[in-house]
Amino acid sequence: MIHGVCCGMAGIAAAAEAGLSYVEPALVQVRGYSDAQLDEMRETALAAGVAVAGFNCFFGGEIMLYETGSGVILEYAKRNFEVVKRLGGRYCVIGSGRSRSVPDGGDRSAAEDSFCETVSAIGRLAAEYGVDLYLEPLQRAETNFMNTLTDGVRICRRIGMDNVGVLLDLYHFYQNGEELSELDCLMPGELRHVHIARPNADRGYLRESDKETLSAWAEKLKSTGYDGRISLECTWGGDFAAEVKTAARMLELFEK
Repeated sequence: MIHGVCCGMAGIAAAAEAGLSYVEPALVQVRGYSDAQLDEMRETALAAGVAVAGFNCFFGGEIMLYETGSGVILEYAKRNFEVVKRLGGRYCVIGSGRSRSVPDGGDRSAAEDSFCETVSAIGRLAAEYGVDLYLEPLQRAETNFMNTLTDGVRICRRIGMDNVGVLLDLYHFYQNGEELSELDCLMPGELRHVHIARPNADRGYLRESDKETLSAWAEKLKSTGYDGRISLECTWGGDFAAEVKTAARMLELFEK
């Protein structure tokens, strides 16, 4: 597997020092950068020997998928893809729980129809930039739509586009109380990306005390044939450089 970390430009040097291959910044932050700032980020990553491989946090809170007009959404997405292309990225993660939550009393079936239609349109635009979209199921505390891995798989199958796939976030998976047997629903090549934090409500960085659970996650993930990217998406303390080194060492479990 290819190991990386969700962080911005300030974390690039530490990611490289930890032996990670790529960083995954938040689009809600970098989409506001000037061309000069984007070029600085690209050059910083290049000099450090890491890729800016992809991006998370596709939508900011100003975008509400069932209320914002489709034209506004596509213009927002276009700016995102321009940034992704300039930085050499290959994928975008659509998590953004608030943006996709179904309004109270809303028709959930109609919401799913609308979500699939919107993501399909974004996916067609993404394809013009050579970008993949990964849909991220989130724990129920963060959204009321597309919570479980099986939800994400079902929706991706419904959309049926080569550049739209499902993401497994093992922290959200753990918080939902999902069983590892849920991964048996995956067909070969269906899982496209993985996020990970420690198996604890604090969403902290991986550490030795998590080894038993991490080992079980690793064995199950490897049994599916997955060999793609796995991004540390953690809550960090006061020493990112030291903590990301510790977390990166624990990712070695996913290689044994």
